[in-house]
Amino acid sequence: MALAALFALPCLGLMQTQAAKEIDLNQKCSLTVSVEAGGIAGGNDAYLEDLNQMEIPLAVYRVANVDVTGQRFTPETAFAEMDFSKINHNPEEVTADDWRVLAEQAEKLRSVSMTEASGTTTIQAQEGSKTATGAITDLKPGLYLVAADAAYNTDYTLEYQFTPYLTALPSSQYTLEGAGSDEWMYDITIGLKPDAVPQYGKLNITKILKNFNATLGRTTFVFHIVGVDAYGVTQYEEVESMTFTEAGSNTITLDHIPAGLTVTVTEVYSGASYTIEGKKEDTVLVWSGAAVSAGAAEEATVTFTNRYDGGNRGGYGVTNHFASDGKGGWSWENPTTPAGQ
Repeated sequence: MALAALFALPCLGLMQTQAAKEIDLNQKCSLTVSVEAGGIAGGNDAYLEDLNQMEIPLAVYRVANVDVTGQRFTPETAFAEMDFSKINHNPEEVTADDWRVLAEQAEKLRSVSMTEASGTTTIQAQEGSKTATGAITDLKPGLYLVAADAAYNTDYTLEYQFTPYLTALPSSQYTLEGAGSDEWMYDITIGLKPDAVPQYGKLNITKILKNFNATLGRTTFVFHIVGVDAYGVTQYEEVESMTFTEAGSNTITLDHIPAGLTVTVTEVYSGASYTIEGKKEDTVLVWSGAAVSAGAAEEATVTFTNRYDGGNRGGYGVTNHFASDGKGGWSWENPTTPAGQ
């Protein structure tokens, strides 16, 4: 589920050599920001449903003013630490990476200074559309930080993250696309390409042991855990155990389970001389930590109950863990071996 998506920076470095006319510093600008499902790794259809249901908060911050030539930037007070000397004096040497670094710096300064946004909106799609848009108007000419908040899909299985970047207003077709007219455009449309980050959740397995035969000693219970996705494909499988030395209850928590999986837990071994009461299998949906934190769901939990059945067989077990080294080898974690041996 590697869903990282690249984002395209506007070709701001081209502005200095292509602009033919002076900027009207008194004319207001508008910025329309769009997010397309096709801009996410996986294609148009994979995230279209999410996109149609989400609302993405967007804000822009005026980082610097621009002169009439569109060639020189002077930072605003909150962004005074930013250095535009290379852009102002050696535009031919400016790279996309230079703009990325400046955008990251601008975002940090914005967070520290808590400066007020120049404009805000919400990016959302019309029903059936493959593009979500939001527009901000009445903006002065200048250089702006475009910052869209991360947003979750409705079931909190994915978080859509957006990399902040800088864009200049006004701009031109040549500046944005590297070809076409160099006439200044005061109403600009740009696109955001999100990273779709999978979310994870927890599963709690609780065992209640009603009574215990101390003469037989400790006893172990074993659980088989299988998680399947919406298509019935197994995406998670694990075996866990729990050992008791007295009656009572205990809980083990499994972490980092892909959110959205339907998980079935089966008690495959109920301990020597112990029997299970009620169900020996249960199925739950794993919600992400984000969903739990938002109060939209509770952590997945299953509970099993056992009692002593009057038998005279004792015994317990251990759970061995084997970890791949990524090179065809495996390491063995033996729970009965003290650490360091």
